[in-house]
Amino acid sequence: MDPAYNTQKIVDLSDTELIALGFQGENVAPEIKRIVDMVRAHPENLGTMTCYMVDCVRRNYQIKAPPKPSEAETLYLELSNDSDARTVVAPDVISKYEMKFWYHGISGDPPELMWRSDLETNPFPVPPPGTNFFKIPAKNAHGVFNTPLNDVWDTVAPRILASMKAYGLKYSALKTVRFSTVEYGKDSDDESETFGPVVVWIAVRPNTTSAAAVRDATPDILHILADAQITDVVVEWYEGYPAVRLVDTRPSSDTTTRSTPA
Repeated sequence: MDPAYNTQKIVDLSDTELIALGFQGENVAPEIKRIVDMVRAHPENLGTMTCYMVDCVRRNYQIKAPPKPSEAETLYLELSNDSDARTVVAPDVISKYEMKFWYHGISGDPPELMWRSDLETNPFPVPPPGTNFFKIPAKNAHGVFNTPLNDVWDTVAPRILASMKAYGLKYSALKTVRFSTVEYGKDSDDESETFGPVVVWIAVRPNTTSAAAVRDATPDILHILADAQITDVVVEWYEGYPAVRLVDTRPSSDTTTRSTPA
């Protein structure tokens, strides 16, 4: 408020001045309108009310704009109105909903899932049509340490890279990771966290391949792992560059990451 109005009395101001000061008009708190109307209706009792007094009250009754929905919530609302988002529609090999929300939570701008080897055995929960609100499970990414895969990674990683090259895939990151998933119940405080299997997490360069191509390349990678007696892992693909810093931190000699583009 213009300090020049601090000591001016409400009863001495015109409608135009009151609107300019934010004491009348649209988007003014109802309590402020009521105070001003009462002052003007009863100047004999309330005529000494100054602009400063009303402004002090207004600060406690500021009308706040409703919070904007997050990008994830906005996207969810869009997909909720898209009947095709819950099913696989060619040329996609997974549903649009899973593509967008499989990695929800791992960063502010999570990558989109292209393909995962446990698609059939580990279905992703999709909200049924008509659901008004759905708390999307949120993931965290953790490093992988002290597992059988760590022991053979220096052997299997070069073979995985060679396999991808044979399929014409251009990778930007190859690492191992474990995801924990937090799922929310009906109450805001009701949540549970579970850890998934070890994942061989592969990023391919943007606009260089398709989901169908990485799907077709996945069995050979699983065979390479099986040859090293590693059978309890999942292969996941996304498009882009290294997506997130892992939660755990250990000495570099313990990590299983290769991020040199092919």
